[in-house]
Amino acid sequence: MTFQILDTTLRDGALAGGVTLSVDDKLRIAPLIDSLGVHDLECGWASVFPKDLEFFERVAELKLNARVVAFGATRRPETLVKKDKGLETLLLCNTPAVSLYGKVWGLHVEKVLRTTLEENLKMLSDSVSYMRESGREVILMAEHFFDALRDTPEYALQFVKTAVEAGANTIVLADSNGSSLPQDVANGIKRVLEFSKVPVGVHLHNDFGLALANALAALEAGATHIQGSINGYGARNGITDLTALLPIMRLKLGLEVVSAEQLARLTPVALEVAELVGKSAEMDDAPFVGRRVFEHKTDTHVAAVLSSPQAYEAVPPESVGNVRKLIIPGVSRPSYLARIAEAYDVHLTDGSASSNRILAELKRLEDEGYSFEDAPASLELALGQLTGKFPKVLSVERVRLFDTIRGRDRPVVEASLSVRVGLEEEYVAAEATGPVKALLKAIKAALSLSEDKGIAAYSQQLSVISLRVRSINSRSESLRVRTSITMTDGKRDWTCLGISEDLLQACWKALVDAVEYGMATR
Repeated sequence: MTFQILDTTLRDGALAGGVTLSVDDKLRIAPLIDSLGVHDLECGWASVFPKDLEFFERVAELKLNARVVAFGATRRPETLVKKDKGLETLLLCNTPAVSLYGKVWGLHVEKVLRTTLEENLKMLSDSVSYMRESGREVILMAEHFFDALRDTPEYALQFVKTAVEAGANTIVLADSNGSSLPQDVANGIKRVLEFSKVPVGVHLHNDFGLALANALAALEAGATHIQGSINGYGARNGITDLTALLPIMRLKLGLEVVSAEQLARLTPVALEVAELVGKSAEMDDAPFVGRRVFEHKTDTHVAAVLSSPQAYEAVPPESVGNVRKLIIPGVSRPSYLARIAEAYDVHLTDGSASSNRILAELKRLEDEGYSFEDAPASLELALGQLTGKFPKVLSVERVRLFDTIRGRDRPVVEASLSVRVGLEEEYVAAEATGPVKALLKAIKAALSLSEDKGIAAYSQQLSVISLRVRSINSRSESLRVRTSITMTDGKRDWTCLGISEDLLQACWKALVDAVEYGMATR
């Protein structure tokens, strides 16, 4: 069977709370999703968001492999299709296919559209026929189909039959309230397949937390078209999460809907999209692509995974572009440390002086409050520096911060560093709208002086994604602050910790370690 995946991150995903996408944002996101091998990209709703017209004008420059689809509604009641502004705007998008939605549920037809069931069928037929006559393929979304199937099954099925007869190329049954159970979805698919001569699919919301389960039920019932989004972004609490569905389809069900190479890009794409939409902090616990999904803690789990990964990993991390992380939850034995160190290509001998020295240092850091579960890069950096694998790049003699005010709403912080570059001590300074930004800018200025052009060039790619702060109590019971800084070089991201009784000092420690880690592993 041929399966079609339609990604609607740039349309339904843009309706998620807290998400505001500019045209440039969409133009950055589209190629990322396209690299996963999805068949259709539903990219905007121009009649509601006029700026989407600019996107459709510019998207051809990207030369995407996926088909670009525009979204819109059937004509308004008592309106000729050629005079309907929504359909006119849909045609202006100039896409080879359109995703056209019509309301099936009587409650919406009579109370939202304020028209009759008969007129609603005419609106559907006229709109589908008009789009086909205009040279567009039509993906018809039957909105609130499953609610209608429960209330008025004859009308729900007649709606779909009307769309097929009018020339719809694909029928999509929508669980628009996200309240259907898997058996409801399977029943709806089977009933439509009894008469439909075109592919049948689903668009499923996640209000009851069942979008993924319902998508799998739809596939089992015979659906061949699935709509979803990266990380499940969508109206209210989202829709089917393609970052979970795609690996299940290929790795669990054996459906080669995307290639192995495309699937291996899943985690980097998911994390970058999350960053672009401003939801990077929510990616810790996501299935398949989350930062913690392949994280192992306790010596029993670590030993098992190092011996046989499948013991605690249902799929290889690299198959979805993720990585295994081994965590030290209070190190107590050199043998355990040696096993974890091997995962970072640091080879220690049980009971050796070097092993005991490294163990003592890591235990000291944990006593201070370092928790490597949230910052595996800090662990890898510590191991690398203790073994000499990661030579330090930065040698800072002195740090200064100055607060200044320019205007009423734009505070400026100036950071200055006295650094040693080679045999010479240099002074650099930078200013920005916050202390962390100013310090990073100064660090970049210092590294730009390096004779190693690779270091100088790479440093300019670094930026801070997020900064988290929490208070902790060390064993001395003095109040300390733990900061975690997540940094990116545009292709990957990592997190390092800093702990101090002073907030800015904790930020500085985390920032320096994050830069050192990036340099050491670039």
